[in-house]
This record gives sequence, C-alpha cells and structure tokens, in this order.
Amino acid sequence: MFKVCMLSMAFLALASAKSVANDDNTPTVPELCALLPGATILRPNSCTNWVKCPPFTNSTDYEEGSCVFGLYFNKDEGMCMYKEEMECPYESSNTVAGNRCARENEGTFMADHGNCNGYVYCKDGKEMKSQCPNNLVFDPKRSECVYEFQYTCPSARPSNKSNPICLSFPNNVYFADPDDCTKYSHCLNGSLVTYECGEDQAWDHHKGICVPTSEVVCLPTSKKPEPESEVCGTKTTVLVGPISDGVSCNGYYFCKKMENNTRDRKPEHFTCAPGYFFDNDTLSCRDRLNVKCSHDRCEGMDNKYVNVPGDCKAYALCKNNVSTTKGNCPNNYFFDERTQGCTPRVVSYAACSA
Repeated sequence: MFKVCMLSMAFLALASAKSVANDDNTPTVPELCALLPGATILRPNSCTNWVKCPPFTNSTDYEEGSCVFGLYFNKDEGMCMYKEEMECPYESSNTVAGNRCARENEGTFMADHGNCNGYVYCKDGKEMKSQCPNNLVFDPKRSECVYEFQYTCPSARPSNKSNPICLSFPNNVYFADPDDCTKYSHCLNGSLVTYECGEDQAWDHHKGICVPTSEVVCLPTSKKPEPESEVCGTKTTVLVGPISDGVSCNGYYFCKKMENNTRDRKPEHFTCAPGYFFDNDTLSCRDRLNVKCSHDRCEGMDNKYVNVPGDCKAYALCKNNVSTTKGNCPNNYFFDERTQGCTPRVVSYAACSA
C-alpha cells in the first residue's frame, strides 16, 4: 500500500498582520472551522493571521494569532516562515502551480486529475505520471490502485482557480461535505474535489474516513443518509422480484434488478386489494383465507372476527385493525371467517391450518 505523508499542524504564536482584498465567496472562520475542527488554518484574506479551530463544531472557542513582521503563516507547515521562502495563497490565488510536486515530500502519490486510472508520483521534486494496471482506478484517500467498485471517481473536476476553502486549509486535507454526509472533499494544491463514499457508507466527521452508515457521525449540517433497506437481500445475496414486507399479510415489496448485480436499495412497496393477502408461494395477491400468514390477520377486518393461524377452531376479535381478545368454538365446531361464526362443518382454510 502506498503511504501518504501528512503535514504537521504545529504552529508559532506571533503578532502582526497583512491582509488581502476581500472576496464575496470567501468563507467565514466559523464555516471553515465547522468543516475541520481542531485544525490550524490561515485566516481568509490574510497572509499572516492564523486561527486554531475549536475541537468541536458547536464551540466558539477560537484561538487567533499573527506572524511578526517579515513572516507569513504557512498553512501547510502550520508555522510562521520568512515570506521570501513561501508563497501566500491569497497573493496568487488565480492559478495553481504547474508542478504539484514542487512542495510535496519525496515519494508522495497524488491523483492525476481527469484520469481516474492514473496517478502522480513525486520524485526529485518533479511529477512522474503513471497508470494503474488491469483497469484499476487510483484512490487518493488510500493512495493505492483499487477496483472500480471500491472507489467512485469524482464527478467534479478541479478548476484552474484556487478554491476559497482550500486557500485557508492545509494542503492534501480531507473533510466532510457540508450538505451531504455520504460525500467528502479533498483540498490539493488549491483545488477542491468532492468524492462519494462507497455503498452503505458515509463520511464520519470525527474519524475522517468513510464508515458504515449505521455507525457514522455526520457533520451537523450534512444531510444524513437514509436507512438502507435490506428487504432485497445483502451485498452477498441479492433478491429480485416481489417479496413480502415481513410485517403485514397484505404488503409486499418489488425488488428491481439492478446493474452490476447489486441489490435494490429502495424497493417500492405495494398493498394487495381489500380481502386479499400476498402469497409468497405463488407471488400473487390471493383470497385472504387461502394464504397462510403468521402476521396479524386483522388488516381490513375492523370489528370483525378472524381465523387464528394454526388453529381452525379459534378466532380473534379485531379492533382498529389489530387482533385483541381470542376465543374458541365448542367441541367439534370450527370457526368460519366467511360466515363470522362457529360451524360443525370442518374448516381447513390455509389461513388457520397448522
């Protein structure tokens, strides 16, 4: 597995300031810190001011400082440096450096933007482009070549103009998408690219990785993923066609056949007409008395009596479409749901058969 070098977030607390003209699209400090809690960032429209973000999104405990005369704040190194030794992103934010490896460590791997199968390797401060083998795609988060089902290439491509968020954030940092918990963003050399987590995964705001949706802690502003239905099977076992909803006698889902042999994650729900139940054996809606169902049979039978599953001599009273009190017919009598009474005629509906 390829390794990615993470940049230090250490900094020096100094004083003085240099500002740059404001931009209407420039994010505010609270907006930036909400995306990257605990980080030290370059204050927007400044070359010398830094902000230490609070570790929690709902906190306003910011620490601010500025570099002394002759020094700029290097957001990638997290420290003040002589301005002759670095470039302030707010003084040259219209373009991104042509050689992305100029400021990267030896041996760094990066995505080759616009080429999902390619990647860039930094050697001697220069870009060395290469391709993943066997139609694999390059995952910049893992810094390795993976199968297409393991990584979704970004739909958006970085522009030649530096992104306002990335002007303040350290280079090569990943953070939550402010609107959608299943997505995350990556700042690389001033450009911002948004990615999407894999199936059944979302971006964990605290851990900084994609995790199963059942375990995720989303950014408070992000839209949380809807619970994924497993009616149509799992990742390893895929079901197609009509399937009982598992909670009622008359309801069923229809699982569509999906591409790449994946399950239908949002199947449509249907209900049989009154007097009919869904029969999983014949995959049809049938007369309710001809269908064996272990769920409550009182659906559509309010203030009436119904046969009890497994005992054709028993009956149950329905109230608000839910079975309540139960009773039994006298010896040698059977309950007939059609006539709503006990009868000496042998009743053997599938609805009450054992």
